[in-house]
Amino acid sequence: MTRRDEDTAVPALSAGQRLRIRRSRETLVDGGLLALPPGHAGVPPLIEQSWRRCIGEAVPTAPDRIGYADPGDDHTALRRAAAPVLERLVDSFADVPVAMVLSDATGRIVRRHVGVRRQRTLMDRASAVEGSDFSERSVGTNGIGTVLVERRPVLVRGPEHYNALLENLTCAGTPLVEPGTGRTVGSLSLACAVRDVHPLMAVMAADIGRQIEARLLDEAGEHRRRLVRAYLALERATTGALVVDADTVLADRHALAHAGPDLHTLLWDLLRDGGPDRPRRMRVPMPDGPHDAVVAPVEGTGGTAFSVRLAPRRAAPAVAAPATVRGAALHHDPEVDHRLREAVSHRETVAVTGPGGSGKLRTARRVLSRLGHDGAVVVEPHREREWWETARAALAAGRGLVLRRVHLSPGPRPELLRDLAATGVPFVLTADADPTDDTTPALLGQVATTVRLPALAAGREHLPALVETLLAELPPPASGSRLSGAALDRLRAWHWPGDLAELRTVVTAAARRAGGGPVDEADLPDRLRTARRELGLLEAAERDAVADALRAAGGNRTRAARTLGIGRNTLYRKLREFGVS
Repeated sequence: MTRRDEDTAVPALSAGQRLRIRRSRETLVDGGLLALPPGHAGVPPLIEQSWRRCIGEAVPTAPDRIGYADPGDDHTALRRAAAPVLERLVDSFADVPVAMVLSDATGRIVRRHVGVRRQRTLMDRASAVEGSDFSERSVGTNGIGTVLVERRPVLVRGPEHYNALLENLTCAGTPLVEPGTGRTVGSLSLACAVRDVHPLMAVMAADIGRQIEARLLDEAGEHRRRLVRAYLALERATTGALVVDADTVLADRHALAHAGPDLHTLLWDLLRDGGPDRPRRMRVPMPDGPHDAVVAPVEGTGGTAFSVRLAPRRAAPAVAAPATVRGAALHHDPEVDHRLREAVSHRETVAVTGPGGSGKLRTARRVLSRLGHDGAVVVEPHREREWWETARAALAAGRGLVLRRVHLSPGPRPELLRDLAATGVPFVLTADADPTDDTTPALLGQVATTVRLPALAAGREHLPALVETLLAELPPPASGSRLSGAALDRLRAWHWPGDLAELRTVVTAAARRAGGGPVDEADLPDRLRTARRELGLLEAAERDAVADALRAAGGNRTRAARTLGIGRNTLYRKLREFGVS
């Protein structure tokens, strides 16, 4: 595999250079992104770009608590592939003060080999231990996290590290790319004390990385052969056959009859941690509902793949759908869709309310389209002084009408809206749902049937179908993209402050980036790839207090920390924890 931008030698830094680099970093951190013009930090462009990303993400620059999680067992493909390569080199590195560090795709250290005691002590003091989170969002610029962001080899020397915890280290890292898919599955780094730097560190790291990638290719081939053999054996013996691992689902046509875009996610969520070690009857989730099945581990995969034999279901008597539910859905939430269809079937005036960005205008247009008015006129009374004349003219011409954001204007009065309804031409109103606003609901209640759209985060179970709809609306080749199970997992984990509008932007950008191919985690924005759990009430209040203090201080973190009565490092940690920038 050809690698560009590999350093052939690692130059040492003089004491003066280290001091200048440290001062440049501190100038940017303390003064903000505009404190130095781009290209004037005195470090390689890649390092400066990383620093600026870290400042934008409010990553701490001083020693701080680093995230830790049990690195788990050695059954992942990456660790199986890396193990023989690293173990073969252990003897060669036994007396060399250099550590070999393997990370997964998130930046978590999953394997560390170090022979010399003082190097082990240095790594321990830097918290570079198995299980530590060395992503760029956690510890800033470093030879693991920055490699994964840039997806290319990176050399980080001493004070070029963003966090002072790592200033005594020089690290040369290289990404580990899965052959065939092109996915970055981890990184391999060599780390040593600044004074022990070797001119060929970057070359050695790249060479070890190539060896691991070669093993990944062998592992992938053998693993996939095992999957195919297990699938063929199951398919010959039964119907409703599936084989699933972390990345793949193989299914016969009988199993596909129960499939949907979230098939892999549903199965793997169950089997990843709860898969049996021998054949066992289980109730497994499928997109069309739970199924009885016999689940067994695929031989030779160490519990990383499973066969699933679906039991046949008794056929249920067909029930004809009522006329009011025929045709394409008006909304992805079945309950909302039913209420809209009921209103449409009785030709009622509809008011669509909901959070900002929840798709009110989109839904209003669908309602009017169902009533035979595709080219609806959209009028915003709070923006147009002559909105009444525009609305009357649209209805007089027989065109549909959307009165948008009526909560922002005192203009629409009940008698005026009743006059519009008297024309017999359908129109729809939209308004943001605000619990402190009693006037708008009272107005809408006098003239329309109100249907409230839920926040996207409240209906995560509908995400797969909604994403499929959004993709289908894109022009080729993006419309041919499909999201992987891992990408769907990331969408489910996100809290969607921008609601449907944000989802549409994310899906559109990811599909275009994928060029019509599969959309994976790497195609999603960084904020989704590192999505955290939702905050509780107390945490949300704390987050708001931090954000308010930072806003009041004009973005000056030192003043904000003083206002809150906490140290600056604590503030950095809170900013990162709550995702405040």
